[in-house]
Amino acid sequence: MKYIVWALLLILAPSVFAQTGSVKLLALAETGSGINIGAVADLELRVEPGDNRVYLETFPLTKITTQISMRFAQQIACKELDIDCSEKDFFFTIKALPGIVGGPSAGSAAAVLTASLITGIPLRNDTVITGTINSGGIIGPVGGLREKITAAATSGMTRVLIPRGTSQLTDNETNTTTDLVKYGKIIGVDVIEVSTLLDAMQEYTGRDFPRFSGNLSIEPAYEATMKEIAIDLCNRTEKIKSSLEKRRTGSANTTEIEDQASNMSKRAEEAFNASQYYASASFCFRSNVGYKAALAVQRNWTQSQVVSALEILKDNVANYSGKTDSIPISTLTELQTYMSVKERLFETEDILAEILKNISDVNESAQTLGYAEERLFSAKTWARFFSENGKNDKKFAVDNSSLRNSCLAKASEAEERINYVKTILPDSLSEARKELDRAYQDLSEGNYTLCLYKASKTKAEADTLLSLMGVERDRIDELIDLKLEIAKEAVVRSQQKGVFPIIGYSYYEYAITLKPIDKYSALLFSEYALEFSNFDMYFPKAKSSFSAWKTVEPHFIWILAGITLGIIISLFIDTIERWLDQKPRKKKR
Repeated sequence: MKYIVWALLLILAPSVFAQTGSVKLLALAETGSGINIGAVADLELRVEPGDNRVYLETFPLTKITTQISMRFAQQIACKELDIDCSEKDFFFTIKALPGIVGGPSAGSAAAVLTASLITGIPLRNDTVITGTINSGGIIGPVGGLREKITAAATSGMTRVLIPRGTSQLTDNETNTTTDLVKYGKIIGVDVIEVSTLLDAMQEYTGRDFPRFSGNLSIEPAYEATMKEIAIDLCNRTEKIKSSLEKRRTGSANTTEIEDQASNMSKRAEEAFNASQYYASASFCFRSNVGYKAALAVQRNWTQSQVVSALEILKDNVANYSGKTDSIPISTLTELQTYMSVKERLFETEDILAEILKNISDVNESAQTLGYAEERLFSAKTWARFFSENGKNDKKFAVDNSSLRNSCLAKASEAEERINYVKTILPDSLSEARKELDRAYQDLSEGNYTLCLYKASKTKAEADTLLSLMGVERDRIDELIDLKLEIAKEAVVRSQQKGVFPIIGYSYYEYAITLKPIDKYSALLFSEYALEFSNFDMYFPKAKSSFSAWKTVEPHFIWILAGITLGIIISLFIDTIERWLDQKPRKKKR
């Protein structure tokens, strides 16, 4: 008997720890006449011990974008709730009628269901949601809202959650607007707008899911170093202007270029006075590039002079790159510094290679050479952060193995997002695709740090495009503000874990200054900020002997648990059997 118990426990141990749940999905269904109608489907999820894999089974088969949406939903839910899902597998199942239109609109429902199971908090069954799920847990707009709300009412749902800012539905053909909240009241449904996954969880559970709170305090060492960098770059502006004045001739008109450079210099001064030192440094860099372009026009170099200057710069870049490679990397601060310096050096090398390809256009080549010179100077200024050794982030293990794993994880995330965007906008993200290919090349060559950097930027660029899909122009500012708030939270979280994200915070600050003048760039840099403030999640904390058991494979842990439980039950059975054997039996009369 006891051996049967042992066998059953070994077999059933993983399933004992499985969690299951389900929600309703709102979707569109294609009719034979080509008209889309609202429909309701079932989304089920089973979470088991595993290796952070995500599976989707659908009845009937849906579009590939639906499967990718499930993966995004799982990633975002785990990240937003700050729960480690690396030792869980997620099995999604969609059961729907034929004709259901698959796609990204299931993302928010999948994220809600994932959040419910990993937190153990049940969801109310009278509520349904539709919307995409994007980085930072932002719920994005989708189509067919009126049809979906109608389907929800027909199926007995009384509450429908839709993306914020989408309750006013405009019909461009008839130039009429429908208030979906009022429409919902008429058919017996409460239509509620939500911005993020945490908003949706509050509506689904009745519990408070406040956004992460905490004050952002700039690390003194970061602020002091970035201030020095800004001063270096802005002092250089004056030197280049002085050289320009000495070289000025009456035959070349560079007024327009100089005006643009002057405007950047003024923005740099404003940012510096506001203690926004990264923004100040960035504006001074742009100013320097402009003045260098004007100087190149005034110089009127020959092709041989350009080639000679290019060869000198090429040698300088190679020498400095070699010095940078010799610096040992043991903390996340040093890792981020290395990324920033090497990215600028590689960009300089790429620029020099392009100049050689187009050397026949001497004037253009000379101006581009000026940009390359400034990029090298910028790399040298960022190297100042190597002296700030990241005293508080030494507890994170930055080694070759963790770097390779983080590169693979980030490249996979970027690959998924690029492919996802291309299913909707086939001609988009061509440059991002090239950058990701470079990341893969770095991976194959063992340059894991650069792979991680490039893949992170690629993912952020894809996420930016995803965030913009379906968003009306008059809501861009609202989206930027929300993204900035989420990026700020990511910076604070990282800081509270003992790491100040020097790249993430720098991009966050720059995004704030860009918002009034370049909204797309502001959104992009806020996405960069979010992406580069989460590096700690890819690097395990340095292990102590006490925590070494955590490295054991999860399946092995469940087997051990089953064996232990089996032993306990077997001992209990043995005790009962011995007691029964020893118990005196009554004699028959």
